[in-house]
Amino acid sequence: MNGLRCRFVTLVFAVALSTGPPAGAQRGAVTLSVDDGARATPIARLVEGRWVSAGSCVPNNARAPLAGRERVMVTGDMPVQSVRAVGPGTEEWVRLAPTILGLFDRREREQRLTPDRTAGAPRVVDWIYAADEAEGRMYYFEASRRIASNVDADADTDPPGTLRIAVAGFLRQGRAGPASLGTKSELRWEQDGLLAGPSRPDLTPLGVLIQSDRSVWVMRGQSGASTWFSLYELSATSTRTVLTVRPARC
Repeated sequence: MNGLRCRFVTLVFAVALSTGPPAGAQRGAVTLSVDDGARATPIARLVEGRWVSAGSCVPNNARAPLAGRERVMVTGDMPVQSVRAVGPGTEEWVRLAPTILGLFDRREREQRLTPDRTAGAPRVVDWIYAADEAEGRMYYFEASRRIASNVDADADTDPPGTLRIAVAGFLRQGRAGPASLGTKSELRWEQDGLLAGPSRPDLTPLGVLIQSDRSVWVMRGQSGASTWFSLYELSATSTRTVLTVRPARC
């Protein structure tokens, strides 16, 4: 649309892009499930140090999970750490916001995401989640910039809309302040007149698995009726995707 319309683009986390087996394999059989309050669905298993899909399915008549009701469950002796949402406007939020917006700006420049004439559109921090781990406090964040279309668009052939630039990533709280463990970015077109985002995070953290000197964040993504789960492994310096599971209907 007048230079703003784009196809959906996803750029994976910029740090540690490989998907090999995680370090420090846990002893004993480990099965990861997500309990939504009505049922526990197996999502993944740890087999010889590598996370693999559990190959389960969700009943066709299953209701959408209630926000805040989902929790991570594991068999075996792997600890599970809870994740909390950081409240907007709190001291913690205000302290992290400059670092997050700085990472947003850097990602935009590196990927040339924003046209020069619209770079003044406001960008905001949308969501922050926190978990306390052995390596210190870890954070997941999402931030975005929304760019309205030109007013002279033809509404019949080219409906007006908004370009949403979203940047997400992980931070580790260190002695010198928050340090980035990797970021990703998306370009998304939202037609005006429809429900505008973000009414929920693009990825919702459900829990953190503690695995030797690393941790695995269990995240749920949703787009329309489609739901998936992604596992991100965090070390003291990097982030990598180890598995994405899309349960089938049965």
